Amino acid sequence: MTIATDIAYLAFNYEDVGRAENFYKDFGLVTSERTSEATYMRGADGQRYCFIARKGGRPGLACVGMRASNMDALRTAATLPGASAVETLQRPGGGYGVRMASPDGIPFELVYGIETVEPLPPLEPLKVNHGQHRPRKGVWQRPGLEHARALRLGHCALTTNNYAANAAWLESHFGMRPSDVLYDGSKDNALGGFFHCTGGEEWTDHHTIALFPGEPGPHHTSFEVQDFDSQFIANRYLTSRGWQPLWGVGRHVLGSQVFDYWFDPEGNVAEHFTDGDLVPPELQPEFHQVSDDSLAQWGPPMQVIDFIRRKGVST
Repeated sequence: MTIATDIAYLAFNYEDVGRAENFYKDFGLVTSERTSEATYMRGADGQRYCFIARKGGRPGLACVGMRASNMDALRTAATLPGASAVETLQRPGGGYGVRMASPDGIPFELVYGIETVEPLPPLEPLKVNHGQHRPRKGVWQRPGLEHARALRLGHCALTTNNYAANAAWLESHFGMRPSDVLYDGSKDNALGGFFHCTGGEEWTDHHTIALFPGEPGPHHTSFEVQDFDSQFIANRYLTSRGWQPLWGVGRHVLGSQVFDYWFDPEGNVAEHFTDGDLVPPELQPEFHQVSDDSLAQWGPPMQVIDFIRRKGVST
């Protein structure tokens, strides 16, 4: 059975939840609810929340939430080795979930039935005059400086020193498949990959979870914005607010999305992206030698090792 249709949410533990909330508001999320334990934030889509800032605990990634195709998928997940029984979620919006952990010990939850909410009005898509097609007549492009309006949580990237085990786990537990695989020297030496969900729409994001080489943990969280203008204006806005950049703006090779990366107040990395690739369910993965050229088509210079270690700075 194909199980996961998309990523649902990410939860992080913070020493200062209020400062984290301020950053993600500037990043384009909206606070939906607060409890004594956590702040829940959402994008413009109809999901109740996509980011949870939790008080206390070990700082950093606390959980990756994946959305199940139906209740039968949850019941199937509950039979997997190491998985919990189907449980009622004690969070805003209710729903049901099954807890499990990746081979690296990263907590995951497969969830279904969380109440949705009314979508928020997004910015109108950018109307662009191309060389042979010029639809924008008498309409000026003069947007003001403002924060982005995050449409949704798009994906997360994790680092691992056991790619094979984690790739097999994503396939067996969530029905995910690789879109592109990174190797060093030969295809038998796979180090990382980009995995898409196969349980939802006919075409889906190029990747919902990415695996990069490194010590086990989170690499970045990624939120979609409407278009290029939203991306560049948000970049300027975050700079004006004094937040620390990592890399961007540029365009990736694998996935093709326009990107920029930022550090939140406690060192977690968040990405804006737009114009990402979509893939069909029958896609066969391509294999790519890891190199600096595999990172970006254009943008500020960045070495693979610095990106993996999150050491670069945008210029």
